[in-house]
Amino acid sequence: MKDGGAMFLVCLGRTSMDPTDQGGAGILFGTHFQDAWDDLIQEGHLESERRDSFNIPVYAPSLQEFREVVESNCSFTINKLEVVRGGSPLVVNHPDDASEISRALANSCRSVIGVLVDAHIGEELSEELFIRVERRAVRHARELMEQLQFFHIVASLSLA
Repeated sequence: MKDGGAMFLVCLGRTSMDPTDQGGAGILFGTHFQDAWDDLIQEGHLESERRDSFNIPVYAPSLQEFREVVESNCSFTINKLEVVRGGSPLVVNHPDDASEISRALANSCRSVIGVLVDAHIGEELSEELFIRVERRAVRHARELMEQLQFFHIVASLSLA
Protein backbone atom coordinates (compact mmCIF):
# COMPACT_ATOMS: atom_id res chain seq x y z
CA MET A 1 0.00 0.00 0.00
CA LYS A 2 1.28 3.45 -0.90
CA ASP A 3 1.98 6.11 1.73
CA GLY A 4 -1.16 8.22 2.16
CA GLY A 5 -3.32 5.52 0.57
CA ALA A 6 -6.31 3.80 2.11
CA MET A 7 -7.50 0.24 2.15
CA PHE A 8 -11.19 -0.63 2.27
CA LEU A 9 -12.27 -3.96 3.70
CA VAL A 10 -15.67 -5.60 3.84
CA CYS A 11 -16.10 -8.84 5.73
CA LEU A 12 -18.81 -10.87 7.37
CA GLY A 13 -19.62 -9.52 10.81
CA ARG A 14 -22.10 -9.83 13.65
CA THR A 15 -23.92 -7.40 15.91
CA SER A 16 -23.81 -9.61 19.01
CA MET A 17 -20.87 -9.69 21.42
CA ASP A 18 -21.55 -13.42 21.97
CA PRO A 19 -19.08 -15.37 19.78
CA THR A 20 -21.46 -18.35 19.64
CA ASP A 21 -24.05 -16.14 17.94
CA GLN A 22 -22.79 -16.13 14.37
CA GLY A 23 -25.84 -14.28 13.06
CA GLY A 24 -26.79 -15.07 9.47
CA ALA A 25 -23.99 -17.61 9.04
CA GLY A 26 -25.26 -19.44 12.13
CA ILE A 27 -28.77 -19.58 10.72
CA LEU A 28 -27.58 -20.57 7.24
CA PHE A 29 -25.57 -23.49 8.63
CA GLY A 30 -27.75 -24.06 11.67
CA THR A 31 -30.57 -26.45 12.46
CA HIS A 32 -31.64 -27.46 8.95
CA PHE A 33 -28.08 -28.14 7.86
CA GLN A 34 -27.21 -30.05 11.04
CA ASP A 35 -30.44 -32.05 10.97
CA ALA A 36 -29.80 -33.03 7.34
CA TRP A 37 -26.42 -34.47 8.41
CA ASP A 38 -28.19 -36.35 11.23
CA ASP A 39 -30.66 -37.84 8.72
CA LEU A 40 -27.79 -39.30 6.70
CA ILE A 41 -26.28 -40.80 9.85
CA GLN A 42 -29.53 -42.25 11.18
CA GLU A 43 -30.25 -43.86 7.82
CA GLY A 44 -26.79 -45.44 7.71
CA HIS A 45 -25.42 -43.41 4.77
CA LEU A 46 -22.70 -41.77 6.86
CA GLU A 47 -20.81 -42.39 10.11
CA SER A 48 -21.11 -39.75 12.84
CA GLU A 49 -17.30 -39.45 12.97
CA ARG A 50 -17.33 -38.34 9.33
CA ARG A 51 -19.83 -35.58 10.10
CA ASP A 52 -17.97 -34.58 13.26
CA SER A 53 -14.74 -34.14 11.33
CA PHE A 54 -16.35 -31.62 8.96
CA ASN A 55 -15.65 -27.98 9.77
CA ILE A 56 -17.17 -24.90 8.20
CA PRO A 57 -14.37 -22.31 8.09
CA VAL A 58 -16.63 -19.30 8.70
CA TYR A 59 -16.39 -16.82 11.56
CA ALA A 60 -18.20 -13.51 11.82
CA PRO A 61 -16.32 -11.18 14.19
CA SER A 62 -17.95 -8.43 16.21
CA LEU A 63 -16.94 -4.85 15.55
CA GLN A 64 -14.89 -4.87 18.78
CA GLU A 65 -13.03 -8.07 17.80
CA PHE A 66 -12.21 -6.60 14.39
CA ARG A 67 -10.98 -3.37 16.02
CA GLU A 68 -8.79 -5.30 18.50
CA VAL A 69 -7.11 -7.32 15.74
CA VAL A 70 -6.34 -4.25 13.64
CA GLU A 71 -5.08 -2.26 16.62
CA SER A 72 -2.93 -5.14 17.93
CA ASN A 73 -1.16 -5.33 14.56
CA CYS A 74 0.00 -1.70 14.87
CA SER A 75 0.44 -1.43 11.08
CA PHE A 76 -2.83 0.36 10.33
CA THR A 77 -4.90 3.25 11.60
CA ILE A 78 -8.66 2.87 11.49
CA ASN A 79 -10.25 5.77 9.59
CA LYS A 80 -13.78 4.42 9.67
CA LEU A 81 -15.29 1.25 11.05
CA GLU A 82 -18.95 0.26 11.05
CA VAL A 83 -21.36 -2.64 10.82
CA VAL A 84 -23.88 -2.50 7.99
CA ARG A 85 -26.88 -4.68 7.31
CA GLY A 86 -26.11 -6.69 4.19
CA GLY A 87 -29.52 -8.24 3.65
CA SER A 88 -30.53 -11.82 3.18
CA PRO A 89 -28.82 -14.37 0.96
CA LEU A 90 -32.29 -15.72 0.16
CA VAL A 91 -33.07 -14.01 -3.13
CA VAL A 92 -36.53 -15.13 -4.19
CA ASN A 93 -39.18 -13.87 -6.60
CA HIS A 94 -42.07 -15.09 -4.44
CA PRO A 95 -41.40 -14.46 -0.72
CA ASP A 96 -44.53 -16.43 0.22
CA ASP A 97 -43.48 -19.57 -1.68
CA ALA A 98 -42.02 -21.96 0.91
CA SER A 99 -40.50 -24.26 -1.70
CA GLU A 100 -38.71 -21.38 -3.43
CA ILE A 101 -37.38 -20.11 -0.08
CA SER A 102 -36.16 -23.55 0.99
CA ARG A 103 -34.49 -24.07 -2.40
CA ALA A 104 -32.78 -20.66 -2.00
CA LEU A 105 -31.53 -21.70 1.46
CA ALA A 106 -30.11 -24.98 0.16
CA ASN A 107 -28.52 -23.19 -2.80
CA SER A 108 -27.00 -20.54 -0.52
CA CYS A 109 -25.48 -23.24 1.68
CA ARG A 110 -24.20 -25.08 -1.36
CA SER A 111 -22.68 -21.96 -2.93
CA VAL A 112 -20.65 -21.25 0.22
CA ILE A 113 -19.50 -24.72 1.22
CA GLY A 114 -20.68 -27.17 -1.43
CA VAL A 115 -17.21 -27.88 -2.75
CA LEU A 116 -15.99 -28.60 0.80
CA VAL A 117 -18.88 -30.98 1.45
CA ASP A 118 -18.28 -32.71 -1.91
CA ALA A 119 -14.62 -33.25 -1.02
CA HIS A 120 -15.50 -34.49 2.47
CA ILE A 121 -18.31 -36.97 1.75
CA GLY A 122 -18.42 -37.29 -2.03
CA GLU A 123 -20.70 -35.69 -4.60
CA GLU A 124 -23.51 -38.25 -4.30
CA LEU A 125 -23.94 -37.88 -0.53
CA SER A 126 -23.42 -34.14 -0.82
CA GLU A 127 -26.31 -33.92 -3.28
CA GLU A 128 -28.48 -35.90 -0.85
CA LEU A 129 -27.46 -33.65 2.04
CA PHE A 130 -28.53 -30.46 0.24
CA ILE A 131 -31.80 -32.06 -0.89
CA ARG A 132 -32.51 -32.77 2.79
CA VAL A 133 -31.58 -29.22 3.79
CA GLU A 134 -34.13 -27.98 1.27
CA ARG A 135 -36.84 -30.38 2.48
CA ARG A 136 -36.31 -29.45 6.13
CA ALA A 137 -36.36 -25.70 5.44
CA VAL A 138 -39.81 -25.76 3.79
CA ARG A 139 -41.56 -25.90 7.17
CA HIS A 140 -39.67 -22.82 8.40
CA ALA A 141 -39.66 -20.69 5.26
CA ARG A 142 -41.42 -17.67 6.76
CA GLU A 143 -39.05 -17.56 9.75
CA LEU A 144 -36.04 -17.92 7.46
CA MET A 145 -37.14 -14.96 5.36
CA GLU A 146 -37.58 -12.87 8.51
CA GLN A 147 -34.47 -13.93 10.42
CA LEU A 148 -31.76 -14.67 7.88
CA GLN A 149 -29.89 -11.38 7.60
CA PHE A 150 -26.18 -10.89 7.11
CA PHE A 151 -24.20 -8.05 8.62
CA HIS A 152 -20.86 -6.84 7.28
CA ILE A 153 -18.01 -4.95 8.82
CA VAL A 154 -16.88 -2.10 6.60
CA ALA A 155 -13.48 -0.62 7.37
CA SER A 156 -11.28 2.07 5.94
CA LEU A 157 -7.64 1.69 7.04
CA SER A 158 -4.45 3.60 6.35
CA LEU A 159 -0.84 2.85 7.20
CA ALA A 160 0.08 3.75 10.77
